Amino acid sequence: MQAMDDLELLREYAANHSETAFEELVSRRVGFVYSSALRQARDPNLAGEITQVVFIILAQKAGRISGKTILTGWLFKTTRFAALAQMRADAKLQRQKKEFQMQTEIQSTAADKVGQASSLSIWDELSPLLDEALATLGETDRQAVLLRFFENKSLAEVGNYLGAGKDTARKRVTRAVEKLRKFFAKRGVSSTTAIIAGVISANSVQAAPVALAKSVTAVAIVKGSIATASTLTLVKGTMKTMTWIKIKFALGMSMAMLVASGVATVAISQTSNGDNLAAQEIMKKSQGAYAGLTSYSDEGKEVGSVGKADVAPHTFSIKLARPNLYQIKWTQDLGFYSQTGVVWSASNGDYLKMQQVSKPEKYPNTDGALSAAMGISGGASGIVPKSFFNLKSGIFGAMQSATKKSDEKIGGTDCYVLTQSKGGRTETLWIGKQDFLIRQIENDTSAAILKAMMEDQAKKHPEMHLPTTVGGDVKSVQTHMNIEVNQTIPITDFAP
Repeated sequence: MQAMDDLELLREYAANHSETAFEELVSRRVGFVYSSALRQARDPNLAGEITQVVFIILAQKAGRISGKTILTGWLFKTTRFAALAQMRADAKLQRQKKEFQMQTEIQSTAADKVGQASSLSIWDELSPLLDEALATLGETDRQAVLLRFFENKSLAEVGNYLGAGKDTARKRVTRAVEKLRKFFAKRGVSSTTAIIAGVISANSVQAAPVALAKSVTAVAIVKGSIATASTLTLVKGTMKTMTWIKIKFALGMSMAMLVASGVATVAISQTSNGDNLAAQEIMKKSQGAYAGLTSYSDEGKEVGSVGKADVAPHTFSIKLARPNLYQIKWTQDLGFYSQTGVVWSASNGDYLKMQQVSKPEKYPNTDGALSAAMGISGGASGIVPKSFFNLKSGIFGAMQSATKKSDEKIGGTDCYVLTQSKGGRTETLWIGKQDFLIRQIENDTSAAILKAMMEDQAKKHPEMHLPTTVGGDVKSVQTHMNIEVNQTIPITDFAP
């Protein structure tokens, strides 16, 4: 009788609560998870707890994991999120990690001077960086590396998993390892792709402690009900991160729909502050100010919350120039895991690329690309770029009944304050009184309106098992700093 594969074991556990099936699955995968956890936590006890968390979550989600999922990739990402949650809970470990990385860079530089290091010393140098490096790869590239070097699959098997031929799999693996080599080289670990591939294959998965598999299985099959308080806290933190990643996808699609449909119109309480300009005049002057610019650049930050919970902030940079040049880059720092992206214009079209995706996605026009990036860029691709290019989906077309509130200062700049509310969404703008450029944007969207839109996205993407509730109102504050206008920006600066 042929042995069941991993997903068959998982389905058997989900359907029949087969402890035997889950125990077999744990025995196969515990070394992979524990090794990854140990590389990131650098403490056997913490690595054991992270491993426990990963399998508790696997047991809880067993019935919702798609039959097309490559389980190695799912376990890798869940281990990353669990390690992130652990590091957030222990600031001391974060400091230790930075010190360890600095020491590694110093040691690797010295090793370069001495000459070719042994494969063992190369592993010692790159292992603390390996999981971060893998996280920077696109999804398919990462799956290829995990299958080839962590599971020792043949190239034909890798291609079969990825739905490609052997030659295509070989090319993808080669490109992915080259990306890893460049990542390590930038951090002072220099080697060849052949050596990197060899040491990863030989060292990436180590045997977990003998007792760990049994304890992991015992706790996981009861969905963590007998786990320690610290483990349960870590489970909640990890699942919160995993859920937020999916929420971001649904929110991004939903927010883009909101902006594109022009649902926001303004209903604001009038407050006299001694300035005779009405809100509509301020909006017209702001629109005119952007229209009169030849170029614009800034840096900024977006912070937000869902209900009472804060979400990881975005930092971004914006470069805009006539007639249709733009580049918006962003990073969301989740601790030891950063999500990056860029949307830009090129001579042959408009493109959006996320770190996790190997190839950029092409859009038919500027408005489409900027709108697609709205939710995932922390809103950086929204109001300011669309105001500069005077796009129909921009803010000015939606501010037909604006009035104003009392003036406020943002970063030392005196600003008019305009706010808008309709359909469960409130938007507030801080516009500089001297240059009429936007300094800050605040969005508040009710949980009810987002729930309706996210339910729609869940129906459109059933394979992603998207959440249909966000657990509270969503608030974001986007601040623009270091604004420069009418400066010459080299065309090469708009390349990603």
